[in-house]
Amino acid sequence: MNITHRTAHDCQQGSEAWHTLRAGRFTASEAPAMLGVSKYQARADLLKRKATGLVEEVDAATKRRFDEGHAAEAAARPIVEDLVGEELWPVTMTAEVDGLPLLASMDGLTMLGDTGWETKLLNQDLRAAVEAGELPEHYTAQMEQQMLVAGCERIYFTTSDGTPENTFGLWYESNPDLRARIVAGWKQFAEDLAAYVPEPEIVKPAGKAPEALPALRIEVTGMVTASNLAAFREHALAVFGGIKTDLQSDADFADAERTVKWCKEVEDKLDAAKQHALSQTASIDELFRTIDAIKEEARQKRLTLDRLVKAEKENRKGEIVASAGKAYRDHWTALCRRIGGDWIPAIGVGYWADAIK
Repeated sequence: MNITHRTAHDCQQGSEAWHTLRAGRFTASEAPAMLGVSKYQARADLLKRKATGLVEEVDAATKRRFDEGHAAEAAARPIVEDLVGEELWPVTMTAEVDGLPLLASMDGLTMLGDTGWETKLLNQDLRAAVEAGELPEHYTAQMEQQMLVAGCERIYFTTSDGTPENTFGLWYESNPDLRARIVAGWKQFAEDLAAYVPEPEIVKPAGKAPEALPALRIEVTGMVTASNLAAFREHALAVFGGIKTDLQSDADFADAERTVKWCKEVEDKLDAAKQHALSQTASIDELFRTIDAIKEEARQKRLTLDRLVKAEKENRKGEIVASAGKAYRDHWTALCRRIGGDWIPAIGVGYWADAIK
């Protein structure tokens, strides 16, 4: 195993410079997904993201979880330094391993670089694994690549909420078999990445939603005195049944995108009708159960179409990004060959996804 160009980078984790550095490299946090042992990401999803640079927007719940993890890491640092007996500095390391551009972001590394630290936000399953001394490969694969890139001899792994009483840790030392699997896995991943071809991109037409449903009329005075609910239900279910979910053409996807919004409007109107009826009587079980059933039909149709539309959008964005990336790599390779500099690493890769937003 040939390891060269081992370098520590002066960039704060989470900064724009840090994201740029990661864009063209295979990172330790991605190693579990590459091996197919990640709890959060499939290998195919990682391959698509590395090929296109397209990532999902971070929602509020995920951002809150990240913030909690960062706060726990900062609070746990002095606690772990006391346990380890040395100061631990956050650092981002890169190295070329058998020609592979690898990266590892360390929560902590000693000044001599022989000991590292990796921490995760406290959860009871992880605490049990730490106390049993048996970490899943979802965690050990990341640390194995960290050790490979940083050159440290061992890593102290913790799960913590930032308090001494809720900080649980164990020592991790290198597993040669896992290290060999990681290097071999990244080599295969690099080949798959070079051959990655997304769905072709085609111009989409405008879409149309299904016909409007009739107005739902309900009047109650302790009992239902007037309602066209039965006829409304029959008409609504007929319309729902006619909505196409086998999406093939661009027109199908365009129609589906419009229909997603239409279904949501149906749900909202049914909610309003239900609340209007509720304001007139305490409870009419059959009325509400029927409205809920119609609303559920609309919701299920909306969710199905929404997933199909989102998948198609991602495929088409992927085609744009992949085409730009391939053109860039081909141009870079041609320039390098002209000057005999095939060893020169490509720069500026990873901006395509931002450019098409």
